[in-house]
Amino acid sequence: MIDFLPWDPEMESPATIGILGAGPLGIEAALYARFLGYHVSIFESRRVAHRMLDWHNRPLAHPAAELTTSLGLAALVAQYPEKSPLDPERVLTGKEYAEEYLVPLAKTDLLFDDIHFLSPVIDVSRIQPHEPPTASGWDEYPWQDRCNDEFRIVVQGRHRGTWVSHVDCIIDCRGNQHQAKGLGPGGGQAIGERELQKDFSLVGPEDRKFDPKVYRNRKVLVVGGSVHAARTMLEFAEWQKTSPDTDLVWILPPRRPEEPEHLARARAILEPQACQRLVLIECLGVQSIEKQSQEEGGDSAWKLTLIKQDDSTVEICGDCVIRRTEFYRETIAPSLLVENPDAMRRFWQEISAESTATAVEANRFDQWVKDVITPEPGYYRLNADSDERAPGEGLPKAFERLRAIFAILGGRKDLDLYAIMRAQGE
Repeated sequence: MIDFLPWDPEMESPATIGILGAGPLGIEAALYARFLGYHVSIFESRRVAHRMLDWHNRPLAHPAAELTTSLGLAALVAQYPEKSPLDPERVLTGKEYAEEYLVPLAKTDLLFDDIHFLSPVIDVSRIQPHEPPTASGWDEYPWQDRCNDEFRIVVQGRHRGTWVSHVDCIIDCRGNQHQAKGLGPGGGQAIGERELQKDFSLVGPEDRKFDPKVYRNRKVLVVGGSVHAARTMLEFAEWQKTSPDTDLVWILPPRRPEEPEHLARARAILEPQACQRLVLIECLGVQSIEKQSQEEGGDSAWKLTLIKQDDSTVEICGDCVIRRTEFYRETIAPSLLVENPDAMRRFWQEISAESTATAVEANRFDQWVKDVITPEPGYYRLNADSDERAPGEGLPKAFERLRAIFAILGGRKDLDLYAIMRAQGE
């Protein structure tokens, strides 16, 4: 079915699929695999659906009909026949989506025994040694031997310690939000940041663990220019109306001619409100950060040295620091081709050539295939969200890309469990 790959991607059940992440896509991928007869092992660094739970009472971008699938709904009916179905038109909050759909799915007999939570994956490799392909030897490389080799997953579980799992295929559903970039210029580390980051404040007014007492009568410093930073400042500015004794400072990048939409929008809302207790400070980044003891009360406070555009520095103090820089994808498979720049470059050159040759016949399914495959045979990436999106925003399209993965594994372009389950429910 996929004739531009130099290996045969089909995989018969019962093979074992390792799924990285137990968010909406990880749960969905595991369900799809189990319905097709595959074994699964799901590895989650925190709790099931933790990002949705952290989204708390904020509404999601789509109604329930677009965030649930016929497969998931069928699994819930089979496991909980007395449970009332979700209203397809209802707009759920992150907490409701997790508690009423994702967590119950994770607790079904299909998945419960296969989920390893609080078990971050720290390394993924192959069992056998494989040299990477060279540009001149790409076509002669033993791709099928590499494809037939198992993956070795090293897990650092909180309860079980460090252990190893072997799987035949990997679907990476971790998304893009893993590690925050530094507070320094260009996303680098500020002096003192690594030692003090454990003391940063982590939550804003709409987060589930928000404690107003932590911020009342305090000076809050929000640092970063990400979507998350803009959202946090807007939520704090709204909360400040009920807590006027709190000072807010947003430390953000200098204005650019073509500014990202989220920054332009946040500036347009906040700049007219700017006053002594709501301040926006532009800088290139944080030069250094330290904690100091206040002379009165004995509480610890923060001092940040900021780098201005003219290379001068300015100091600012506050009681709480909230880091809201952009995120980057954590590397967990340094020995695989999915993390090899040369292999990635050649791989996408091959795909681009194929796309050009078949442009007339190209369709959405072909694009979904190209969205999920990687130069590492049997390693698929399935992302829905990034720092540019709220949780759940990209799920409807991601479900289609998930279907493409299992069509590849099954060797059938028409393999569509969603359509089959919808037909059975009619």
